[in-house]
Amino acid sequence: MKTMLARWMGVVVGSVVASAAWLGAPGEAAACGGTFCDAGPQVMPVDQTGENVLFVVGDGRVEAHVQIQYTGSPEQFAWIVPVMALPEVTVGSDLLFQEALASTVPTFTLNRRSECDNDDDAPQFGCAAMDDAAFAGGDGGLAGDGFGGDFDEPEVVARDVVGSFEYVVLEGGTAQGVVDWLDENGFAQDDEAPPILSEYHDDGFMFVAFKLRPGAGVDEIHPVVLDYAGDEPCVPLRLTRIAAKEDMGVRVFFLGDDRVIPTNFRHVELNPIKLDWLNLGANYEEVVTLAVDEEGADGHGFVTEYAGRSAIIDGTRVHSPSWKSGPFAYARPDNLSNTLEAQGLLGGCDFDFNGNPVCDPIPPLVMPLLNNHFPPPPGVSPDDFYACTDCYADETDTLDWNPDGFVEDFEEQILAPAEHARDILQDNDYLTRMYTTISPAEMTKDPLFEEADGLGDVSNQWSATRVNVCDGPDRLELADGQIIWFDDDDVPPRFDEMPNSVAADDIMEGRLMRVADRQDQINAMLDDWNDTHAPDLGCGCTTPKRMRGSGTLAMLVLLGLRARRRRRRRKS
Repeated sequence: MKTMLARWMGVVVGSVVASAAWLGAPGEAAACGGTFCDAGPQVMPVDQTGENVLFVVGDGRVEAHVQIQYTGSPEQFAWIVPVMALPEVTVGSDLLFQEALASTVPTFTLNRRSECDNDDDAPQFGCAAMDDAAFAGGDGGLAGDGFGGDFDEPEVVARDVVGSFEYVVLEGGTAQGVVDWLDENGFAQDDEAPPILSEYHDDGFMFVAFKLRPGAGVDEIHPVVLDYAGDEPCVPLRLTRIAAKEDMGVRVFFLGDDRVIPTNFRHVELNPIKLDWLNLGANYEEVVTLAVDEEGADGHGFVTEYAGRSAIIDGTRVHSPSWKSGPFAYARPDNLSNTLEAQGLLGGCDFDFNGNPVCDPIPPLVMPLLNNHFPPPPGVSPDDFYACTDCYADETDTLDWNPDGFVEDFEEQILAPAEHARDILQDNDYLTRMYTTISPAEMTKDPLFEEADGLGDVSNQWSATRVNVCDGPDRLELADGQIIWFDDDDVPPRFDEMPNSVAADDIMEGRLMRVADRQDQINAMLDDWNDTHAPDLGCGCTTPKRMRGSGTLAMLVLLGLRARRRRRRRKS
């Protein structure tokens, strides 16, 4: 079984899978003459899986927050991270990742509108105009210090325990010496690891080696923060290729003052026409994969999924002022539930003014920490026990409660990470989220990133409108004003030969420079389709193939055509 030595999985093993299959196939258009707001707008966020990293860069330091996900035996957990400088290692916040993912996830909204007439005097749209923006959518620990007198062995320059992990930092020696040290200390190896570790070793990297501390379970795995001297975030993909799958997802976040772009990978702009709008972006990951493989990026590209204010992340969902360690130091075992409830750590929901549930944020480590320091009686579930500890007073021994140990772990693994997450959100105004897919054969270099001034924001909200046309095929109106007519069976075109990316850009002196531009090709293919499939509206013309500009302008043009048609009909 390959362990995490085989890949820098906490940083780069992740995938965005567009999943809207549970919605079923798109419904048939409403019968002519009726309104077309049977379901209202459909909204679907892209499904999120895998691991993630969030970088904070400033004042000559790089902070890499790494969310680690692992299934398997705790004894087989091993994770190796190459770093350019000796890092400070602390516990990270799962809630920071949860909120960053949820608030910036690409979300697809499909509005519906009808142009069927209920009245000869006025067009009937059925639904009121809608603002798209309203729908957001080791067993026994590590061995000795590695000073065995062998010239090849690396030096252990740091060793510590952080949260649920033991770690060491290795420097120097030879690449083979690093491999031998890892073997001797219980880090399972992959045959492909030595030559790749050698690449990093030759470039002067150190290696941070993590294991779960003895007795720690997989449910106690938490994010870590690596804080080291530097000014350029780097994702070590070369090491990842050992156990990577084809078209593996890589998702990175950046907190800072400005938008971040890759410096040695290309920036890719997706073609919205290629997205499966009727299934709310179900092919999103496929489009990303094909787009970054097209000429210009050639397998080394990122798309920007969000760029804008970091305030999009709700800080109250990351840190709660009610969380305090002091009350636990004096809490009686039979009264522990009340202490937890007073701090909102047992969960609970209220409702906002719009009737939406607002629930208390619960750090995932609360239950493992409680279980370590006051385990439930045999046969009693943790949820039941901690919700009412006094209900089981006769079945528990008060000596089982370890308040000092709980307070120490609570401060290190819950309070400190939450406060730090709150602080970095307050101190950094701008958030960038980027994504790519990449295969092992393409992992020949590590992507680097930097901030760039003057680039525009990027919304994570994708929207389009399906327009029901009763005397002809339906059409799709995209947010940028492009019109896509359906065929005679009311099925949208696939455009198999159309590019998946509009453009690929490089960065030069802080500016994006276009290296591939496919907009004209895309326009020509769309024009050819619309020339054939746009219906005759009875005025001696067809609906314009593509309406550049706002969706509102497109609507006004269509309204004008329909009014003109009525005047001619009345005159005749």
